Amino acid sequence: MSVLFDAHSHCFPPLAEDRGTMAGRLAEQQYHVRFHTQGVRRKRDNVTIDGSPLAGERDGISWVPQVDFRIGKFGQLEFTHGGEDYYMQWMPPTLWDMSSPPEYIIAQMDYAGVDRAFIQHDRIYGRLDEFLADCVRRYPDRLVAGAQVDEWIGGQPDQLERLRHQVQDLGFSALYFSTGGFFHDDFKTGVNDPGLEPLWELVAELGIPIHWYAGTLRTPRVEVYLKEIVDFTQWARAHPHIPSVLTHGLNHLTMDRTAPDRFRVPTEIFTLLELPNWHVELMLHIMHGDAEFPPYSRQMERLVQSLVEEAGAEKLMWGSDMPACERTVTYKQSMLLFQTQCDFLSKEQREAILGGNLARLYPF
Repeated sequence: MSVLFDAHSHCFPPLAEDRGTMAGRLAEQQYHVRFHTQGVRRKRDNVTIDGSPLAGERDGISWVPQVDFRIGKFGQLEFTHGGEDYYMQWMPPTLWDMSSPPEYIIAQMDYAGVDRAFIQHDRIYGRLDEFLADCVRRYPDRLVAGAQVDEWIGGQPDQLERLRHQVQDLGFSALYFSTGGFFHDDFKTGVNDPGLEPLWELVAELGIPIHWYAGTLRTPRVEVYLKEIVDFTQWARAHPHIPSVLTHGLNHLTMDRTAPDRFRVPTEIFTLLELPNWHVELMLHIMHGDAEFPPYSRQMERLVQSLVEEAGAEKLMWGSDMPACERTVTYKQSMLLFQTQCDFLSKEQREAILGGNLARLYPF
């Protein structure tokens, strides 16, 4: 029987709650959304403004502008600049208290017919070791969680112990690793830094996959993103036995919507996917969120066909980015590209992309 297995979902408590890491989390969140496709609106008249007051002069924590950045309600992030209040509709307005409890995600999964979901553990949602462990304990047949480390110091003993505890004691099944974490040391560290080698050795010992987010979001953004993919390829050749998933796959699609080759899969992605044990998560409904109805985008169909022909359907994994996806489409609609579109896909290929490939990494 086929399984619907979402490669990208989130559970988190109310984000305005300070759980001891608020200052660093808000700084990283502010950096993370500084060029977000949702744009910035002025509070008093709801007008979208040009540019981004959230962007610093340079990349990294040392250049984050002081704008009283804060978590609002109804999916909004808020800040004040030049005496004026602004906001970004980062999550759908239905997230009135900016939380995504497991009961909410399970209800959405039940309604959409999704069997299982991988919960990504990004630091912008908090240090959620115990929270996500409780989610997995309560719904062990539905939720799989990724562990978290402070990436810029990931090879240090306290981070190794934290990862071991999350996997061996708390029930986590993978490591979620965002290069956006290198923001905290102004991007002095990279994935191939020798100081991270103890982390990779522990991952191999624990026998867990890594879900990678190429999330430095530095400028020039497309060029830096592709350089990150090259860095991952170098890492993969040195660690061929660690299964890996490139999350937020094809993120370049959101970075320059005017690029003439926007809908071409970069050679760097194909080179990475040629290596053993590598997969790419596709949440194309968000990457082409500027389309009238992304699941019916012919550009997305052609892009998927290129991936299937060049890399193989066994390398591809559908991800929703629930609950953020409901800014653009419903949870059910996030699957349509692979369920009812892309006529070139066989039944077996559809089932593989929509869950079968991920289920091989996380069997019951």
